[in-house]
Amino acid sequence: MAEKKPLDGNIWRENLIEALDVINSSESFMFSGDIDPDSVGSMLSLSLYLNQLDKKVFLIFPEFLGENLDFFEKIIEYNSITILRNKEQILAVKDEIETIVFCDTANKKLVPHYSFIAENILAQKPKVIEIDHHFGADSEELIDYSIKLFREANANTEIIGKLLLTYHEKYHESPNPFDQRNIILCLITGILGDTVGGKIIPYKKDYDYWMDLLQSRLKNITRWREGSNERVLDCKDSKFGDPKQILDYLNRLTAEQETCFNMLNNLAEIKGQIGFLNLLGSNQKEIKNTYKTFDSYWFADIQNFLLNSVPEKSGCAGMLVFEGKNADGEDCFFIKIRRAAKFSGIDLRTAEDKLKSLFGDLYMGGGGHAGAVSFRVHRMDEKEILEKIETICDFLNEILIASSNKPISKP
Repeated sequence: MAEKKPLDGNIWRENLIEALDVINSSESFMFSGDIDPDSVGSMLSLSLYLNQLDKKVFLIFPEFLGENLDFFEKIIEYNSITILRNKEQILAVKDEIETIVFCDTANKKLVPHYSFIAENILAQKPKVIEIDHHFGADSEELIDYSIKLFREANANTEIIGKLLLTYHEKYHESPNPFDQRNIILCLITGILGDTVGGKIIPYKKDYDYWMDLLQSRLKNITRWREGSNERVLDCKDSKFGDPKQILDYLNRLTAEQETCFNMLNNLAEIKGQIGFLNLLGSNQKEIKNTYKTFDSYWFADIQNFLLNSVPEKSGCAGMLVFEGKNADGEDCFFIKIRRAAKFSGIDLRTAEDKLKSLFGDLYMGGGGHAGAVSFRVHRMDEKEILEKIETICDFLNEILIASSNKPISKP
């Protein structure tokens, strides 16, 4: 498949109109994509609007979304949207699907059950819409005949916002999507998730436009009631009334999680100008009495905090390595690299070619943005991967030296 490229001008407008026509004419949709606040916020915001238009919607979420996104699960349940957790459930509805929408996913390796979907649904040539803002690295078009909505954006939810706005302008009789509070919550959550709470903003004009619009709408349509024993879930104490409340919810940790986070954060090393944290077996033993398994929902929230904190230790960039499973359920090691919030002196996507040459056939894929990338490799001995990590750190440090002409501090 061809590498994804951002669209603009006439091609963007033509694709957008074509996507709107498909949305208007189709009666049943299946959504899939990577699982993070922006991806889920994208899928759910558009699903909620389709649901409002009396269209049937299926969401592929292989696992529970985690405690910090549990409000998404509640919104899905309240609106009676069907979640597909496994291949059997996907197979059961395959003949109902008219249109598939892939959101916020750089390539097919990140799409849950992609091979199964391709064999059982895509083979029937349904309509397909791809919506994404990932370019470079190993980003690729998923389907050659799909309608492509590829744009430079702070978050995929900004593209969804544009899609919803334009749909309502084209079809005036349709409900205004920005009158539905849960759609607003989903869009805000996606933008906050991909900009680290507004700290990393590649396109400030777009960010300001969407956050001003969405914040204003959220404030205007949220009805406040005082809390009481009878009204626990619909009051000031339980409702999100502004983006800060959403961000605080996304960023919460229990006291037990906080203890685990602090211990792991203290284990991070500085390799030149790269912060590094090993979350493999040796460091798990270091904190064995204070954590639940590293592949649990409990730990997923801690990991997100570490992805933000480790880069700040060097002020340039940070790297985490940990075990996990890819979208097809295969065991792998993840190598995630992220820039510090106020640093822009390196495009982390340049690391991809180095990883490909270093790991060879063990490389499984990856991608992301200039400021945040994620790569996957087959599992190997911990000592072996840590030796390769040293090579990657040396590579990134050489780029940083060349760009800044500053000497690297020794650990």
